[in-house]
Amino acid sequence: MQSVTVSVNDLFEFEGQPIPVQRPDNAAVEVMVHRQFSFLPQPLKVEIGSETVTVSFTEESPVAQQEAVRLGVRAGRRAAEGDHKKAIGILKRVLELQPTLHSARRDLAMAYAASGDFDSAKNHLVEVLRLNAKDHWSWVTLANLYAKNYDDFDTAEKFLRRALALAPDDPWALNSLGAVLLERDQTDDAIRIFQRAIAVNPQAANPYYGLALTQCKINQPQLASETLSNFFAQGKMQDSRSIQVFENARALFVDIQTSLAEQHHAAANEVVEKLRVEMEQLSGYPVRVSYEDFQTTIGALIQMAWKHSRDHHLIRCRKSYPKRLMPHMLAHELGHLRLESNARRSGKNRFFVSSAKARETMIKRMEDDILRWQKRGHSESSITNVVSDLIQRACAHLLNCPIDMIIETSMRDSMPSLAPAQFLSLRLLALEAWEADSNAANRELTPRLIMRPTLALNGAYALCVDNLFRGATAYASNYRKLETFGASEKLWQHWQSRFPKLGPGDEYDLVDDFATMLGLKDWYEWKPDPGS
Repeated sequence: MQSVTVSVNDLFEFEGQPIPVQRPDNAAVEVMVHRQFSFLPQPLKVEIGSETVTVSFTEESPVAQQEAVRLGVRAGRRAAEGDHKKAIGILKRVLELQPTLHSARRDLAMAYAASGDFDSAKNHLVEVLRLNAKDHWSWVTLANLYAKNYDDFDTAEKFLRRALALAPDDPWALNSLGAVLLERDQTDDAIRIFQRAIAVNPQAANPYYGLALTQCKINQPQLASETLSNFFAQGKMQDSRSIQVFENARALFVDIQTSLAEQHHAAANEVVEKLRVEMEQLSGYPVRVSYEDFQTTIGALIQMAWKHSRDHHLIRCRKSYPKRLMPHMLAHELGHLRLESNARRSGKNRFFVSSAKARETMIKRMEDDILRWQKRGHSESSITNVVSDLIQRACAHLLNCPIDMIIETSMRDSMPSLAPAQFLSLRLLALEAWEADSNAANRELTPRLIMRPTLALNGAYALCVDNLFRGATAYASNYRKLETFGASEKLWQHWQSRFPKLGPGDEYDLVDDFATMLGLKDWYEWKPDPGS
């Protein structure tokens, strides 16, 4: 025989009734016991004391218990994969074999909750607690059901306090209590509880997200940004249920950076203006800025005075670019100016040139694509223009990708006031790049000769951006499924090995390294800077 002892007061808790002032007679208590424990092997033997009740029943056979455990493990795998329907079917069979296996009953409740059947989830959790009122995790799960699905925060808090009385340092109970306190606008207490949960388990995702939400609610976006940054650096993906938390945290981070970019806009403009003056002194030429309607998704570009026979440098910016992000674009182009000015001062500056010979070589390698376009009725002049534009953009991409990685990494470390605008700006450019890279029409029209290195370079750049923001972004995940991602990883790893040791002009060697790794050394040539 097996037995379970439960307090008389808990019998009322389990049925959602208030504890009566006067204890009912034994006959009424026994009726409640038989009703509440009807899921156990029958018949039941009930022994009623003054404050507790003991329920005895026949234990399941060892064979049934062994099979139940085996199936329970299988159901756990299905639940972790997010297949809750299959998990529910398996767990029902587990409980037919062993009704007293309360861990399986708890898992069944969680699977029901995940599938949206909250009443069934609640009923099974209560049955778990009837078997073991000290199962603190079931109190936590039951509290979450009351909070999230019945908006009953009083009951939820009561159950969470009971769970914490059993397990004071359980991070999930602490997180759930913090969430309930946040819902009740008890923000100071919520912050204290979330911080305690993080201290107990720094890898758990939910407390960071809850703490950041609370900090946003009391208008502390900078603290919220720091909280989420710590989460992205330390939080771990536990199972399929963590995916949504990460997605929510990343969406919240974007909102926070948008708010901070607005707040820091004036300070960011001041920093960029100081940088502009510094670069004018370093280069020996003034810097002018124009705002134009670009036909491409380029954010900005700089035309160096010495390359365009001007008495000034010109930064051309996309007029439609969000105003709050413009300081980042200007700082980025001034970063190009810094690199090139330092290379000139060291006598190492070079000009990247796509020569007629290089273009001819590339066009020969695209003969099959050109023939395909001709068969589709495209005119020779339109094909010439398209090929010329593709080659020009591909060469610019090869030149700029490793250098842009240098500029953004240096900016992230040295210009903290630009951090929100930098995050949002790189986010916009990354989304635009993937939109173009994944566009079926673009991929159909772009020759493989150009498409493959484009994807490899964009994948490497995405890895760089994800690294910059310590997990707040996952742009490289788009490229992982592509056959070019192996090349992206090699480019990124090589860049990491070279970056800390780069001196003036060494960025051009890095461009050569990328070109060699991608088989593109015949795309361009270098010409010496005449120094005029």
